[in-house]
This record gives sequence, C-alpha cells and structure tokens, in this order.
Amino acid sequence: MSLRTRLAGYWAPVVRWYGGYARRDQRIILGVALVAVLSFLYVGPIEMVRDYRRGVEEQMSDGLQQVERSLKTLRGAEGLRRERDELKARLKTARANLLPGGSGTLGAAALEERASDLAAAKGVEVRTKQVMREEVVEPFRRVAVRFTLAGDVGAIAGMLAGLEYDNHFTVPFMELSRRGALVGANVPRTLTATVEVAGYVSSGEGGGEAEGVDENFVGPPWPRPDDKPAAEPAPATKAEGA
Repeated sequence: MSLRTRLAGYWAPVVRWYGGYARRDQRIILGVALVAVLSFLYVGPIEMVRDYRRGVEEQMSDGLQQVERSLKTLRGAEGLRRERDELKARLKTARANLLPGGSGTLGAAALEERASDLAAAKGVEVRTKQVMREEVVEPFRRVAVRFTLAGDVGAIAGMLAGLEYDNHFTVPFMELSRRGALVGANVPRTLTATVEVAGYVSSGEGGGEAEGVDENFVGPPWPRPDDKPAAEPAPATKAEGA
C-alpha cells in the first residue's frame, strides 16, 4: 500500500466527520484549527529562531566585553613595560654609583679618597679620619668613615652637598662646633665639624656590577640624581659655643 493511499485512508474519516457538521460549525472548527496551527508555529519554529537570536546576541555581547578586557590588559602591560624599563635604568644608575671593590676595606678606602678630594676642592681641612665598622645590607655592604673637618660654614656646606648629591653618599651623623675659634677682621669664623660619611660597596668585583641583584631592586637608599637638596637642616646637628 502506497503512502498516498494510506494518507487518503486517514483523511477520509476526517472529511466525513467534518461534513457531518453544519456550515456554521464547520467555520468554527476551521477557526480553532487555524489558531492551533499558528500557536504551534509560534511555540515551535518561531520561538526557536528567537531563542537562537538571543543566544547569538548574548555571545556577541560577551565577546565584546572580553575584547574590552583584553584591550585594558594590553594597555596595562604597556604601562608595566615602561615601569620595568624605568626600574632597569634606575638600577643601572644605582650600580654605577656603588663604591668599587668587593670588600668593605677597599670600599672604605675609595670613600675616604673621594671625601678627602672633595674636602680639598672645597677648601676644607681634614684633621682626622676614622673607618667605622661595616654593615651587611644585602646584597651590599655599608661602609662609613668619620672625619673631623675644619673650615668656614660655606665650605663645609658645599662639601656636604657634594657628598650627598654628587657622590650619592649619606651623612648619618654631623656635629658642628665653634669652640676655640677666633674671629678675624674680614675672615669668617672657622668651624670644627665631625661628619660621618657612608656609602655602599658592591658584593662582587667589577666596580658596581653587583652579583645576584634583583632587577626589581632600585638600589641603595642614597639620594637620586634628579632629587634637589632639601631645605631642611641635616639631622643630628649640634652647635656648641657662641
């Protein structure tokens, strides 16, 4: 039996059932059948298409948000690369400012020589020198030399500025005194100063190429080259006598 014959056999009872009603009832049946078919089409294929479109729109929205997050990450990466390059430049400068030598003794000798040369250039007399005990400040060694100086206020101030902002040393201790100083006619009164000068020595040979230094380390705590001298007085300063 063919499909067409089978369908005709199914359709014949429906036609007889439909023909048994009056014309008014047949119109009502057709209206109900039409509403049922439209409802099926809405709930079935049309709603499926709408769900598919909503899914596509949500995927597009999620994709745009992911792209925006990726762009923000890329912009942040550029900033991090610039910061890394800046830190590398600061580290290179900090290494160049380390005292030469792989031992505290050589570093203290270099510090003493630089400070003495600066004192001579500024017209300050160096009366005594005392090498202080070195300290380990990983990955560096901190060395210090205590000087007893004599000179006028301007010369000593110029030497201190040269120590801190030209040679990048620190001055953790300073004591000034005018005791026993004589005042000349046109000569400023001579001051006596006890100054401790500290610097940092690289942990390895090579004059500042410190071994094992993390590239994120920005160097010892000396003043930066672009810093300006502070207007505040040096700490631990004491003036004696009138």
